[in-house]
Amino acid sequence: MENKLFKIITLSIVLFSTLILVQSCAVASLPTEPMNFSNSSEKGLLVGSVTFPTNKPNFNGYFFRLTNNTSQEFQIIRNEDGQLDEGRTYLFIIERPVGVSEIPSVRLFHNSIFIAGQYDVRTGGFSIPYEIKKGEITYIGNITFNDYAKKGDTVVGLNNKFERDIEELKKLQPSIDWTNVSNDKNRKIEYNDKKARL
Repeated sequence: MENKLFKIITLSIVLFSTLILVQSCAVASLPTEPMNFSNSSEKGLLVGSVTFPTNKPNFNGYFFRLTNNTSQEFQIIRNEDGQLDEGRTYLFIIERPVGVSEIPSVRLFHNSIFIAGQYDVRTGGFSIPYEIKKGEITYIGNITFNDYAKKGDTVVGLNNKFERDIEELKKLQPSIDWTNVSNDKNRKIEYNDKKARL
C-alpha cells in the first residue's frame, strides 16, 4: 500500500513539474490587471484573437510563438471560455519590443496521467508577419486554429475581424489609449512547403 501511494505521489510531482516547466516560458494572452499603454510607451502592443472550431480542446496547452530580438510565447488557456463566438474565440494583448517579427509556429502540449501519454509538439509551416512600432498597437488579425484537423485540412488561417476584436478589447482594457491602432487589411498568412499539420 505504501509503495502504491509513493508511486502516485511521485507521478503527481512529475506531472506538476512538467506542466510548470512547459508554461514557464509563456506569457498570459490577456492580462487581468489594467494595462497602462500610450503613444509615449517605449514598446508596442500586439493584439488580435484566436478562434477554435469547437469548445472542446484537443490539447492541454496552446503556445503561440512570437519571434523578434527575443523569442516569446503566449498561451491560450482553453479550460476557460473565450470572450467571443460562444467561448471559441480568445482575445490577446501582448507587449512586444519594437521591430519586425512573426508568428511562425504553435506549440501543442498534451498531458495525461501516464508519462507515456505526455508530448510536446510544434506545428509550423506558416508565418504571420507583423511589425511592432514604438507607442503603437498592431492588430494582427483573427488566427483560426483547427486543433481537430485531419490530413489535408488547413490547420492555421488568418482573417481580419478588426472592428469586432478591438471593440471587445476596449471593454476588457479601458485604461489603454486605443487611438493608435494600426490595421493592415492586406496582412496575409504565408505558408511554406512544410504545411502545418497536427
